[in-house]
Amino acid sequence: MIVKDPTKIAVNQLQIPKEWSGSIVIGFDKFCDLVEALALKEKKNKGRYPILAFDGFPGVEWPFVSLLEKRLRERNLPVKTIGIFSLYKQPKSVWKMICPFITSDPHFGKVFKGKLEDFLDLEKIKKAKERIRQTKKNEDQVVIWFGCGVVNSLLKKLYDYIFYWDLTRERFLEKIKKTPLWLVPSEVISEEGVADVGMSIQEFKLSQYVCYPVFDKQRRKVLKHMDFYVESNGELKILPKKSFESVTSALARSPIRLKPLYIQGPWGGKWIKKLRGLPENFASCAWAFEAVAPDMSLIVDINHTELEIPFITLLSKERERIMGEKASKKFGWFFPLRVHYDDSFDGGNMAIQVHPNGVYVKKHFNEVVGQHEAYYILTAKPGSKVYLGLKEDINLKSFYEEAERARVEKVPLDYEHYVNSVSSKAGDLFLIPAGTIHALGKDQVCLEIGTSYGYTFHVYDYLRPDLSGRLREIHLDHAFRAMKSYRKTGWVARILKQSPRILRKGKEGAEYLLGRRGEMPFEVRRLEVTKKIEDETSGRFHILTLVEGKNAEIESAEDPRRSIKIKFSETVIVPACFGSYAITGRGRCTIIKVLLKAA
Repeated sequence: MIVKDPTKIAVNQLQIPKEWSGSIVIGFDKFCDLVEALALKEKKNKGRYPILAFDGFPGVEWPFVSLLEKRLRERNLPVKTIGIFSLYKQPKSVWKMICPFITSDPHFGKVFKGKLEDFLDLEKIKKAKERIRQTKKNEDQVVIWFGCGVVNSLLKKLYDYIFYWDLTRERFLEKIKKTPLWLVPSEVISEEGVADVGMSIQEFKLSQYVCYPVFDKQRRKVLKHMDFYVESNGELKILPKKSFESVTSALARSPIRLKPLYIQGPWGGKWIKKLRGLPENFASCAWAFEAVAPDMSLIVDINHTELEIPFITLLSKERERIMGEKASKKFGWFFPLRVHYDDSFDGGNMAIQVHPNGVYVKKHFNEVVGQHEAYYILTAKPGSKVYLGLKEDINLKSFYEEAERARVEKVPLDYEHYVNSVSSKAGDLFLIPAGTIHALGKDQVCLEIGTSYGYTFHVYDYLRPDLSGRLREIHLDHAFRAMKSYRKTGWVARILKQSPRILRKGKEGAEYLLGRRGEMPFEVRRLEVTKKIEDETSGRFHILTLVEGKNAEIESAEDPRRSIKIKFSETVIVPACFGSYAITGRGRCTIIKVLLKAA
């Protein structure tokens, strides 16, 4: 279960010209007025009614088009609507194409490298193309083509106006839980099992391996050609392209606060729930997403009009400003770092697990980045510990056999016999390079810092049911293949818990390096601010989290209006283009700073 942030801490304020907000059309009735005005304008200027295209992300509720058609007819406008879905290949044909990517592994899959046009029936598209041409010559009515993929490579130049209907990933996942996607036969994918962060295997596989690669790419293409952007997560908000691009440009030049997402899990604790005022029926919080950017959205206030824009949409327009030139070239459209909370305070141990490196995920899953992590301990009860690495004299074959017996026979595993543990307290940082067996122990909260997520190979989960009452999935073959068996007690002590190193110090603040390791693409620093400390992005984005202190303000040295205030526990992304900035604390404060390592 995911809940919205109830405290409204996620709003990004933009100081922008009033004409931008004045150009926003709000609500369905005003949208009907806009379409009518476009139709009459085109009729007056060209002597014919326009052909419109409504493209959008899967999950958009297209039945609104029928209501639009009805409203326009009531206004005496001749109108016809045509859905794109009949021009797709049959679901069984699409399934045959993507099946190897979905079913290559019981729990995971492979990223589909194709494009939207692979799902379309090209003969039908060619006929549609000729139909649109004939419409322009012979028909005198408003024609609306609608549906995911209607603005494709063969048809995009034939429309008079293009609208893109956007949807957050959060909303998309809500939709596919209720309604199977039209792309594949609903009976071919099992609902059984739970993937990472609470998603069913069906949701995880369809979203991760097919929908996001195909429809994020389609979004990028349509955003280049659109005339209007439609925010369709709730009440409709329509922006002309120029206004939308002005908004995204302004957002990319300022610190970005994402809308937190809270996710329950069987080991979840109570600390985040209390801190953020989550509802009583939200039993516990295992994960609190702060900057898992591709899966999140941001709320922007434009002169008292709020828009919710997927971060991936903002990145589609402003990748280089946000990520920087070097990161954009290296990672493409993939935002490489994430930050979220793991809360086991008054909860249980996280599952014993392993994450794969880049070579492993490329070979098995077609992914581009392996999964490296670090835990920064925010708070912990006495006696808390982090499981990290293997014990010195264990037999790895026996470990596998006992873990397999625990999985099959449902008997307890003496994991403490095999897995090393380290005591943990507030302020500790533990590096967890890919291949290191690990788990967060109970009764603490950590800020988890990492690269991509989604490949958590469970070794043991204490025979503990998930929130639906089923035992969670165990992935022993992946885990033991990905595991680095030399990472044992002594190695862990020398390498994975490093002593802070001073980088700079002044009267008003200091910066420390907490952790850096060769194969990990990021490093973790701590800023201690007594009053004010200055910093510089130097072409690399920073992720900042206030871990001690009531609040702090991040302010551009070039333009103080480009600033943001954050409260204790909140996170912001400072874009690579931000340049010189200052952090001012209300009293003493501590900030965890995450950034990609310099090349």
